[in-house]
Amino acid sequence: MLELALLLTVAVPMLLGIAGVGVQLGRTLSATQVTRDVAHMYAMGADFSLTGAKSIASTLSRDFSLTSNGNAVLILSRIVKVYQADCTANSLQSCPNANQTVFAQRIIIGNSSLRSSNFGTPPSNYVDASGNITPTDYMQQSALIASGFDSVLSLQQGESARVVEGYFSMSELNLTGSTYGGGYYVRLLF
Repeated sequence: MLELALLLTVAVPMLLGIAGVGVQLGRTLSATQVTRDVAHMYAMGADFSLTGAKSIASTLSRDFSLTSNGNAVLILSRIVKVYQADCTANSLQSCPNANQTVFAQRIIIGNSSLRSSNFGTPPSNYVDASGNITPTDYMQQSALIASGFDSVLSLQQGESARVVEGYFSMSELNLTGSTYGGGYYVRLLF
């Protein structure tokens, strides 16, 4: 009886821990799949500034709430590299963002207060209702530079990248009791 009691004091918490890790693994896989599906749709040209496309993203995200006060956020960005030829084609005399990667579009689905992009956040006054940023703005405004993107992917002239970053709050991952952490971040590029 004593041996069983000693064994159970170790075995039961270990079994509960294994079950908890399994549940969390399933949730992180679900979060990755949602981000991958939305990123693929975005790369294929889906317009996520429209309510219908956002509704599809919410439907795909069964385990998470992609609402303004929900527990998840998807940050969609189109990033381009500005070359002098682009500035010349747009008749711009000054081109301070030449040879820089910049935001050309930004759309956020879900609770934007959970996390910001690893590459920065373009000021809202440059982003129109469809999430687009005009070429004149992204070629001239230093606030639209995508910080650190070149270390992830090097773009050539005429190329653009579509980036979807997802953050999914999972408070059960936070074992320390702090107000930070407890979430899962995923980034996909097309």
